[in-house]
Amino acid sequence: MYSMKLFLQYTDQYTQYLIPAFFIVFISSCSDKITSDDYQNTDNTGTEIIDPPITNNFSVTTDFILKNDILFKVKGVVYVPGYPGFLPWEIERSTSLPANLKQSIETDISNIKALGANTIRFWGAPKFCYEAVKNAGELNFIQTIWINGDQGDFHETAFKETTKEYIREVIDKIYAVYTDNNPPLVAYLIGNELSESSILSTNAAHPEINFYSGTYIKPGENVNATEAFIAEMADYVKTYEQENYGNLSLVSYANDIRTADLIDTPFLDFRCHNAYSYAVPYYKPTTPQGSSTLTLFQGWVEELKSRYPDMPLLITETGLSVSPKAFHEGPPNYGYGGNTISEQSSCILQNIEDLETANLPIAGVCIHEYLDAWWKFGLEDSYSQDPYDIEEWFGMAQLNISGNWYITQFREVYYSIQALWKD
Repeated sequence: MYSMKLFLQYTDQYTQYLIPAFFIVFISSCSDKITSDDYQNTDNTGTEIIDPPITNNFSVTTDFILKNDILFKVKGVVYVPGYPGFLPWEIERSTSLPANLKQSIETDISNIKALGANTIRFWGAPKFCYEAVKNAGELNFIQTIWINGDQGDFHETAFKETTKEYIREVIDKIYAVYTDNNPPLVAYLIGNELSESSILSTNAAHPEINFYSGTYIKPGENVNATEAFIAEMADYVKTYEQENYGNLSLVSYANDIRTADLIDTPFLDFRCHNAYSYAVPYYKPTTPQGSSTLTLFQGWVEELKSRYPDMPLLITETGLSVSPKAFHEGPPNYGYGGNTISEQSSCILQNIEDLETANLPIAGVCIHEYLDAWWKFGLEDSYSQDPYDIEEWFGMAQLNISGNWYITQFREVYYSIQALWKD
């Protein structure tokens, strides 16, 4: 039998493998992506030790996302590094962030990892965010491709070209950090919550567009003009990434309750929805109670999954605002703002339970969001937190002034989720 020193042990959260070292040597000799830097040299006996290359291959089954063919249930957090004085849509192109902001980003990503999350959902992120994820290790990310949801006509030629230019920019930025062409990239989200008015105006302007078939995305017939646009941009993402970096990452679109009956994307790799407890009784008051917890949130998620039961459904946002100057609704559905610190924790834990006990499997969840968003209405607004602005208070961490900069302070929900997620 082989000496144990000639075996390599590879361990992940589900499975342990022992792999003959000679086999990996053979495989490595066939790969042009592996260099001597990928290997340890020798152990204390002089025997060569070869580490297996780390791969980040994501795929899907009917219910779940897989990483390297092993079940990967998303435990995610939305993260936008929007510190006061720094607007996300401006710093995403920056390659020279100030030292205090870089330190805060590193600390935030470290804290997200310490939470027990396995995934960060990024929007427009500066290159340094990917460097911080790479340095932190053991984290994956979902990349949102921001598309102007209020565009009047998604098929306008100039708009489509600008969107493709942005797609190239985002992809190139990721691979500028992951030069081995192996980012821990779960998926690209091709847009987020396109507005009802833009969907309707695009569809009205192009009744003739009811078909799309690309190189990789082939919905075929019976799509509307907006769905065809999403399919075209998703196909462009796959094509550009494959041609330039040799990868075909998963793609999806983050829909929400307001447009769930206007567009859907079963032609992508999996379906995504942003879902909030307070939105269900407002937009879908006739939603049946959930099968297990009896909440309307669970009932809504079960309805979404049942529409296409043979493909994964990922909840890409759920959360609760603790803005102090809003009407207080309270449980079981809570409200859009006006919630207490304790209610924020209770609601999100309930949401997670709703997903775990739904009558059909759910692929995971991203909590919205890690950090309070003071920046929502521009630079001037970013320097203070408006007690009336509900959107600024969703964070698991709040910002506190400390000298000439800011520090974060965890809310109760951080510790509650950590107790649930941390291995």
